[in-house]
Amino acid sequence: MHVLFLHEAREWSGTGRLFARVARGISERGAKVTLLVTPDSNVHLAVSPRRDPNQPRHTPIPEPFEIIPFSTGGWFVAAARRLRRIFRRWDADVLFVATDHEHLIAATACWLSRDAAVVRWTPSGQKLEMGFAGRLATRLARTLFLFATETDRRAANIPKRALESAIAELGINVANYPTNDAKAPTPEGDSPSDQKPAEPHKYVVCVYDSSARGRAATAIRTISMLSPRHPNLRLIFVGPGSDDEDLRMQAAALRVLHLVSFLGERDDQINLMRDAHLGWVVADGDTGAYGILDLMALAIPTVASEGGVAQRYIAHGISGALYPPDDSASTAATVAGMLTSEETREAMGKAARVRVAREFPEDEMIEAFDRAANNARTRGRRQA
Repeated sequence: MHVLFLHEAREWSGTGRLFARVARGISERGAKVTLLVTPDSNVHLAVSPRRDPNQPRHTPIPEPFEIIPFSTGGWFVAAARRLRRIFRRWDADVLFVATDHEHLIAATACWLSRDAAVVRWTPSGQKLEMGFAGRLATRLARTLFLFATETDRRAANIPKRALESAIAELGINVANYPTNDAKAPTPEGDSPSDQKPAEPHKYVVCVYDSSARGRAATAIRTISMLSPRHPNLRLIFVGPGSDDEDLRMQAAALRVLHLVSFLGERDDQINLMRDAHLGWVVADGDTGAYGILDLMALAIPTVASEGGVAQRYIAHGISGALYPPDDSASTAATVAGMLTSEETREAMGKAARVRVAREFPEDEMIEAFDRAANNARTRGRRQA
């Protein structure tokens, strides 16, 4: 079986991470896998294998799956024809996509080649929304719809022409997340007053994405409310778009700019999380889900809005805390309670790590994607 993953986003995200990890996992099971990414994008840089500094430059870097720069720009038919040439080279069986535009390009390529099927992934916690392009794609190619949770599947309006729908719960390998007792991270702050504190800083690492500006404002307001009683509290925003000037302006307006760091996209995000006092996830979709799972695996208690993807992953009061949307006072009370009780914080962290290991294993996620690919291939050929 030959599986293609088409991901056209330029910024690194949870969906890009998911496709890259599943591509590796399926290839390790014996399938031929190709990941198509936008040339010179952050995704391309993130998934490209990196040579050890001590290796000679001509040394090949082994990679279990192939990574091909592929532009989806211009007219979708032109992109589909370029994709069809890849079909001819490797006789593809299944294509994974996550957006209407990717779906339309993949479906058109399938229609032109009279072969292959499409698996449409819906990011965790998001509702499947298909415009004209998505509906047309479903008519052009046999499509299996894949969701992160049963709740997401029930909320979706799945086309009648779909092959079927299936669930693939996001997961991670907890063994890759060793906990430690190292000192807290010391990112560069926005003011010299952050240096040489009288007592150790307590860092709250906040996972951000471009959809999270309103939720990020709640985090900033909460820090503003807590700072008089917790002068050593610091907030770190990390993730795509977290160095946006608008966020800085919000912090400046509340006079807490010196308490907040805006780090943007970072390769060492997991290391920053590892030594955080608390985790806070304002990102949504796969980025938010992975942010929560990463923090849970590191035994870091996490807070997040109860109106987002966090409801599936955080057991309120056990492995973290959920707060009402747009309620800064209630949120501040929740965070303050976690900051003042070290025993509660440590117990939540341990419970979080146990929960993610038990309920969200990575092997089951890869197995579900592999099963979806095989079902799309076999059922698609049966209906052809």
